[in-house]
Amino acid sequence: METLSGLSRRRLLAAGAAGVVVTAASAASAASFGNPDQPAEGAVNVTNPKALTDPGPQDPDLAGNEPAFLNPPATDVNGMPQFWASFNLVPKRIQNGGWARQITQEDFKISTTIAGVNMRLGPGGVRELHWHQQAEWAVMTYGNCRVTIIDENGRPEVADVKEGDLWYFPAGLPHSLQGLEPDGCEFVIAFDNGDSSEFNTLLVTDWIAHTPPEVLAKSFGVPVEAFKNIPVHSKWIYQSNVPAPPLADVEAQIAASAGKPPNPYVFRRADFKPLVETKSGTVGLADSTNFLVSKTIAATVVTIKPGGLRDMHWHPNADEWNYWIKGDGRVTVFNTGPQAITANFHPGDIGYVKKAFGHYVENIGDTDLVYMEVFRADRFEEVSLSDWLAHSPIDMVAETLNLDPSVIAQFPKDRPDLVPA
Repeated sequence: METLSGLSRRRLLAAGAAGVVVTAASAASAASFGNPDQPAEGAVNVTNPKALTDPGPQDPDLAGNEPAFLNPPATDVNGMPQFWASFNLVPKRIQNGGWARQITQEDFKISTTIAGVNMRLGPGGVRELHWHQQAEWAVMTYGNCRVTIIDENGRPEVADVKEGDLWYFPAGLPHSLQGLEPDGCEFVIAFDNGDSSEFNTLLVTDWIAHTPPEVLAKSFGVPVEAFKNIPVHSKWIYQSNVPAPPLADVEAQIAASAGKPPNPYVFRRADFKPLVETKSGTVGLADSTNFLVSKTIAATVVTIKPGGLRDMHWHPNADEWNYWIKGDGRVTVFNTGPQAITANFHPGDIGYVKKAFGHYVENIGDTDLVYMEVFRADRFEEVSLSDWLAHSPIDMVAETLNLDPSVIAQFPKDRPDLVPA
């Protein structure tokens, strides 16, 4: 039998990092720990090195972005719908004032509950007055932005938000966004419907332009001539020629007799509820329990230290849409079948894990890994595999997994969520 000597050192290291601990000879003869399938999976099983080469046309830079696709762990099996996408590969719609790009279910089939938008507004750039049929949740990833909204009872709110802050606008409530000095802003939006599109929103310019002038005059109580210069095309994103006034001045200008909304539509980064704080990282929560208006979106911000692991878990109440902000991660998702698939994630990427599918996240880089978990739900819910097994009858778990009961007694009982590698 040929040996593995022809395999590159890089592929061997990658296979080892993925947890492959068996030899080609043993794997070929029987399923074993770390290589449980028949026929055996993974590069570690290949006896002819030429079988691993890829001589066909390819883009090495693009292919190299996903080493887990090129050389998956031997424990990956069968397949499942693609759960990786990236804003880095999506075209931008650019206008004077800023740009936007989006990933909807039309682009990312698995993402049925959430559609994502990445938007940039330069200083003075305005996302014009508009509203949606879906709720809008957003996280600021750069700079400073001014948001305005009015609720169904005529109570307005204006706020300036910065990196790490959130906002949530319920479906149907009109709002606007403006990039502030010195360098505008960038943010990521999640709509609570996978079919939603930022390019198909209800715009005030469209409605005004498509309403008879006499109706406008009656509705607003001004002469018809007042509307002679209205734009006949929507603005969507435009560059304002007027500097943003001080926030206090705007608050005074928009004040209404109805008062302010009882609960703010903006959530500050410092207000995330700490769920986990260990040497391996942190998990912070923003859902309807502390971000009271956010009735259809629950979210966490996760930081994993180098070498750390977001332990094996699943979410019983909703699919998880995740947005990757910093660092390099690797995710494996498990489903019945069995099915298991692994993918690499980098800043600007999007992931999607179906409800109740098991998964874990590894920090494979040398810096902190930061990403957001977003759920179409009012509350965050999670089940930890180690926590479940630690609170199941020891003899039953021992028989099921062929483990010594003394090993099971060492399983953590306090839901660590983040653990050292």
